[in-house]
Amino acid sequence: MVIPEMATSHPFLLDSLLALTALHLAFLNPDDKRPWMEAALKYQNQACSVFSGILVEISPENCGPAFLCAVFILLCATAYPCVAGDTHPFDPLAQVLETRRLLVGCAVLYHHLHQNPGQLKEWLRFPNDVKREENVTSQGTWNAKLVPLRSALLDSLRQVAAVMNDASEPQRAAYQDTWDFLHDTISLWPLFGPRGGIISWPVHIGEDYIALLKQGDWIACILFLHYGVGMHLLSDKCLYKRFLQFGPKLSLG
Repeated sequence: MVIPEMATSHPFLLDSLLALTALHLAFLNPDDKRPWMEAALKYQNQACSVFSGILVEISPENCGPAFLCAVFILLCATAYPCVAGDTHPFDPLAQVLETRRLLVGCAVLYHHLHQNPGQLKEWLRFPNDVKREENVTSQGTWNAKLVPLRSALLDSLRQVAAVMNDASEPQRAAYQDTWDFLHDTISLWPLFGPRGGIISWPVHIGEDYIALLKQGDWIACILFLHYGVGMHLLSDKCLYKRFLQFGPKLSLG
């Protein structure tokens, strides 16, 4: 009851929760989703309008609700085009950069919350809390059918590493940072690990690597493909199933 209680005391959090709820109802009712989509947009806009003002005055009292609101806004922004069934072409890099912007916001608020978690202490998984992940994995909550995909991705990354070794600086350093993150998170799967798993890749990439992507640098693009394909390691998680139907666009767009 922690989150509902917080929502009743912080209208911006309630609006973000109602937006996510409406979006979920739209997903469950595809033949009559329009009113739910409209409701989701209404509540999302209301939440964002107030939330931007809250960010100016973060305090121990509103940090928890602000963090939850940021997470719900991220989920809605990610899920909306999928639930809407938008088939229009989109720029996969722009999609990742938008996700990165939202994740950075969540990360900043998480840092504040880490110092004073309050009611959310039992809900949060801190970077060094490996035991909880190991317990979840030991309960068989991962899909063994995805093991070949993990092996194929790691083999492919090793081949990319051989090509990267011939690159010159500063490009090589940008490649290496991205390669290291992909290799570490894919190796740790099905654990998310201390850096949040492959879904957190957008928040860990550097500006130098982003610049290479924008230039169409082919090694940077190949590494980007590994992120798009690697996201399918989460396809057994119900939260990501719908989003990953757009995987071919993300990885090949």
